[in-house]
Amino acid sequence: MLLETTHGKPVNYSKTKTVTGKRFSLYKIIKIGGSTSPRFYIRSSNLNIGFDKETQSDLDSAIIEIREKGVIVHINVKVRNFEWVIPYYQLVLYHTDHVLSIHSQGYFIQFDQQKTTVQHSEFVKKLLEQKQFNRNTYSFIDDL
Repeated sequence: MLLETTHGKPVNYSKTKTVTGKRFSLYKIIKIGGSTSPRFYIRSSNLNIGFDKETQSDLDSAIIEIREKGVIVHINVKVRNFEWVIPYYQLVLYHTDHVLSIHSQGYFIQFDQQKTTVQHSEFVKKLLEQKQFNRNTYSFIDDL
């Protein structure tokens, strides 16, 4: 679910809360070492956010927020803001030497790995651990 959250646009955050759950408590955030990522720079995307590779700038970036049942990708493209709400069961990550890619709901967003640091890698590990923890709370046919 993609929501435009540019200043002045009405947003219904109750949908976000039902899909991804509540924010973590302060204790949990301290325990896991933070629930938001450093800034990732967008390389390409097929989301309907007005991203144009030819006019790309350093303003085109995203921050990922971990929640109980999913993630919210806060996307900034030029002067517009978006939130891409993704439950864990639809989240797929691809991580190579040059690209970190998030796929869900038939869409993707790729982040440039040239401008990343150790903090980015640590956050991706936290995200995968949280996704696995959430997967363990449910039983799937594959697990039988």
